[in-house]
Amino acid sequence: MATSYGDVAHLLRRAGYAPTNAEINALTSLDIAAIVEQLLDLTGAPAVDTPVGMTDPNLGDWEKWVNTTHWWLDRMRTTSKPLQEKMTFFWHNHFATSREKVDSMQLLWQQNQTMRANCLGNFRTMTLALSQQPALLLYLDNDSNEVGAPNENFARELMELFTLGVNQYTQADVVAAARAWTGYGIVGWNGTNVDYTYKFTASVHDTGNKTFFGTTKNWDGPGIINEILSANLTKKLVSAKFIARKAWSWFAYPNPTQSIVDAVGTAFYNSDLDIKVLMRTIFNHSEFYSSTAKQGLLRTPIEFVVAMMRYTGISTADAQPQWFLEAMGMAPFTPPNVAGWKQNMYWVSSAAFWARADYAIHMGWLVNEGKSNVFSDIQNIGPAAAVNEAFNTFGINAPSLQTRTTLENWMADQRGAQYEGWVERPFMVRLAALTPEFQMA
Repeated sequence: MATSYGDVAHLLRRAGYAPTNAEINALTSLDIAAIVEQLLDLTGAPAVDTPVGMTDPNLGDWEKWVNTTHWWLDRMRTTSKPLQEKMTFFWHNHFATSREKVDSMQLLWQQNQTMRANCLGNFRTMTLALSQQPALLLYLDNDSNEVGAPNENFARELMELFTLGVNQYTQADVVAAARAWTGYGIVGWNGTNVDYTYKFTASVHDTGNKTFFGTTKNWDGPGIINEILSANLTKKLVSAKFIARKAWSWFAYPNPTQSIVDAVGTAFYNSDLDIKVLMRTIFNHSEFYSSTAKQGLLRTPIEFVVAMMRYTGISTADAQPQWFLEAMGMAPFTPPNVAGWKQNMYWVSSAAFWARADYAIHMGWLVNEGKSNVFSDIQNIGPAAAVNEAFNTFGINAPSLQTRTTLENWMADQRGAQYEGWVERPFMVRLAALTPEFQMA
């Protein structure tokens, strides 16, 4: 059974960044299930190379951040498997860790690689791996978590933000989990400098009995995760639904009904927390193609920036998007706090929109300077055809009459008595990018 152009476009936008007409049309002859399987198959994904200068001891972390940000955004822009990068960013926002505290791009790069490698794998496996790497432990102060002086930050967020959600544990469980995680940190001072290599230090680990979720024994850190995500079936189901709600909110729309959470979460639970099953269930759900879903998300700054680069063909080396992303409030590796970035209305403010406008203006000038060949023939066609070309170029599949009329009137006005043809290319870029339709994910 064929799938409508609109449904394919919606699926590809949510599972990636900026599908082209050719990419959408190539899939309309297939049914949704077949398209979803293609998206979930990461075979043939581009090899993961190392960002420039990552291992250079003479290069500062700020320069490494710029290089890594460019590397990741270009990968989002060019990859043949965009769901891999979309999922990696989802997990980056879930296990939120910031360079402003960790202050080591090498550690954040290591974490990024773990997320990418496990992005459609097993949630328990990924959680265990990330919890035994320096970035998350440093960000949540577990490097100072020692017997006799337990630090509760990591233990609390492990349950509240990463696995279970609020009101699913007691303060006594936090204390027990914190004691279980004592000793999991970094090498520390090695006599010459601080060594940020992960290390479990048995001498500062609390080996006494702890009571966690009603079971008393000598718990260790990984055992806490296995109890939540494997052994304790009640908590495992809670976690499955917690992750299902968050994934649905990120890929479909916020605040899903409990029936959706139950259906998606139960499928995830029954798969033993297989993330590929989670995403298959979401993308195949009929509600995912509802008008509520199609109108349910604003593009995040990352999605906005990547879409503009992809549709114009301009690379990060020319676009330098990191400056604009900082102004928009969503620079990679710098989430605002451990809860990560929020959605939708979080991005609706005069400051945020002006930052998008600045980027659109910037990209328009780059087009005018010859960094892209989009709209190269715009002066040779009529206003209606020029506006259609803008919609097709920027993936605007269903423009409103008001949007179409506004752009056509602008184009017609430009060709009046004071006509200067050179302005059409840069101005059409910014106008298309700032339409209401282009703001929608």
